[in-house]
Amino acid sequence: MGVNTKAILRKDTTLEQIYLKLKDKYSDVQIHNTSASDFFIITFQDGLDNRRLSVFFNDYAKNDYGLEGTLCDLNLWGNSIEIMKYLLDEFGGYLDENDCDEDDFYPVNLDSYKKGSELSAEESFKLKIIQKLGYKNLNAALELFKEYSSIFTF
Repeated sequence: MGVNTKAILRKDTTLEQIYLKLKDKYSDVQIHNTSASDFFIITFQDGLDNRRLSVFFNDYAKNDYGLEGTLCDLNLWGNSIEIMKYLLDEFGGYLDENDCDEDDFYPVNLDSYKKGSELSAEESFKLKIIQKLGYKNLNAALELFKEYSSIFTF
């Protein structure tokens, strides 16, 4: 078991918002789907460091920590704390700098965190597309859906 830095972002934070925020500061940002529909991995370059951010869109944070939101998990080394604070400055939430020490989560930018709501049906649908087809195919799938949505009655 490794030592990790964890952040819980406000509930309505989308995968695309996290991706775009990371892309503003880091290079080679890529989303990777997993076999789970609510778990994704974002890889990126922080200088010379290859980083891997796990993102969970489920009740994991609520069940394990009593805090609602999107759980982000990053191995603790290099700029882990700064990376998580960068996300929290935008989306608000809670930070646990080291999940193996006695210090627990503390709030960062609670004003933004309090604005959070549940993910919309549209954002949940986008997560399913990304999980099935990959992030690179999201826009093409959405365009096809819009184009042909009048044909199908679901």
